[in-house]
Amino acid sequence: MSNYRLTAQDRDAFYQLYLFCFNGTDSPERRAFFDYRYDHGWIYGRKRGKKLVSGLYNLPFTINFHGVDYRMNGIGDVMSAPEASGLGGAGSLLQASLEEMLEKGVTLAYLSPFSYAYYRRYGYEQVFNHMVYQISNEQMPACHPKFRTGEVERLTWAEALPTIRPLYEAQADNMAGGMKRPAWWWHYLQLKRNWDVAVYRSANGVPEGYIAYERDGGTILVKEVITQTAMAYQHLLEFIASTRNTFHTIAFDDPDSRYRGDLLPEPAQLKAESHPYMMARIVDLADFLTRYPYSIDELTPVTFAVTDANLAANQGTWRLTIHAGQGSVTKLSDTADKAITIQALTKAAFGATPLSRLIMTGEVELPNSTAAALDQGFVQTPPIFQDYF
Repeated sequence: MSNYRLTAQDRDAFYQLYLFCFNGTDSPERRAFFDYRYDHGWIYGRKRGKKLVSGLYNLPFTINFHGVDYRMNGIGDVMSAPEASGLGGAGSLLQASLEEMLEKGVTLAYLSPFSYAYYRRYGYEQVFNHMVYQISNEQMPACHPKFRTGEVERLTWAEALPTIRPLYEAQADNMAGGMKRPAWWWHYLQLKRNWDVAVYRSANGVPEGYIAYERDGGTILVKEVITQTAMAYQHLLEFIASTRNTFHTIAFDDPDSRYRGDLLPEPAQLKAESHPYMMARIVDLADFLTRYPYSIDELTPVTFAVTDANLAANQGTWRLTIHAGQGSVTKLSDTADKAITIQALTKAAFGATPLSRLIMTGEVELPNSTAAALDQGFVQTPPIFQDYF
């Protein structure tokens, strides 16, 4: 594996390249969240002579996948200077990051793509979608809780953090691929995002939910909704509906890709769009399938082949057995005849698209019986990811 890791001495060069490639303006606020991210990441760069011309960061996290914790690294700031464009600098860094993640026991990788086709070359696949809803203030209906109890309080992110972090962490246990936010990431969000918070507390003063939102001119955009009780949900929805007196547009960025417009009395008044979001990749296939939260308790051995152009450890013919809900995988050979790509396997295993459908679209060539067996074992709930890097 080539050593492209940068050090603290390369921080300013990486920052200047980042500003140029993403057309950013230097400011104390930008430098603050950049430094925080740099300090917590694996930073990669490629130089021409002594000048940095390509770079990316790789942030180590843990995600909750239906009750199983996997190490996941998030890729960001993939960049090359114009004079190095098309010379493979960013690609070599992506490859090096994959090899180091596998070597260090990281099971999954996520990223936000500038081009989905480009990152498919490195084994990533689009699995996360968001639903974005918009409604005008004139069409937003009044929403009232069934029983009026407790209260809602408006807070800044910093003020709310001690209250909302435990609420998020309790909800994260039920997330399908969501991040288990470490303490440093919570602080990073405060540096990066201009979010406000509304917290609902019960009549006994117990926090039971919150919403995080940002105000942008005539629009209020809800970014997170975390509620533990019906009363929390209803009171916080009333809070947002009541902002129709202040904002022309009320919008929701929902990480759950399933449509929810039917909750309104007149769904046609709601503009609802599905937005493609993050990509994911299986880095360590053996670990992922061994600890995977299978939907069935028993599965007789099923054999399938996988191709992975970037990580040879994943490529080959595999046998999967499930007993008492526990998976057991064995690599039978390095050959992969009539194989499923690592991208397609990621899509199916994440619950984004079943293998039976991928066969219909021609993305996968597998015997129907093999696809049916694997689909039976894989979760079918759409994956959810709220964060961004």
